Amino acid sequence: MGSTEPRPTNTRRTPGRLLFLFAFHAALSGAFIVAYLTGDEDTYAMHQFAGYTALAALAVRLLAGVLMPVGPLRLPRPSQAATLDWLRRVASGDARAWGQRSPLLAWMALALLAVVGAAALSGAVADVFVPMEKLHEALGEFSLPVVLAHVALVVALLGLKKVAGWRARSNIRHEVIAP
Repeated sequence: MGSTEPRPTNTRRTPGRLLFLFAFHAALSGAFIVAYLTGDEDTYAMHQFAGYTALAALAVRLLAGVLMPVGPLRLPRPSQAATLDWLRRVASGDARAWGQRSPLLAWMALALLAVVGAAALSGAVADVFVPMEKLHEALGEFSLPVVLAHVALVVALLGLKKVAGWRARSNIRHEVIAP
């Protein structure tokens, strides 16, 4: 199932699933921010706690994705064909594409899970195998631009949906007014 295909009808976004996703985002983003800002030696215990919290949030999310193979909790399955089709439709001005869920989100989710997961896991390994600290630090530094790119993508896609809504309302007004 590509990212632009409709989801099966039996996979509604229930309040419990949405609460889980919000809690996951809150736990992971909070833990990531604290871990990133406390990476120096003076705040190592806080950094360590935040890192393990991020690792636990990712582990719970992966487990939920394995247990829920369909629906909003499933693991991202990016599709190159769906992405290229969506980008082509957006570039051509297809208003329906502007309002649909972007397949770019699946690619970004996969990148985030991989990069932030690698940073958190390498930190746990570095606790017992000190030579991993340099790799952990590099992965942590690399993860910040990926997180910021995720935020930028979400904001841009929300803006695209707003524009699609405005265009749809504008077209409806013209259709009603036109004889």
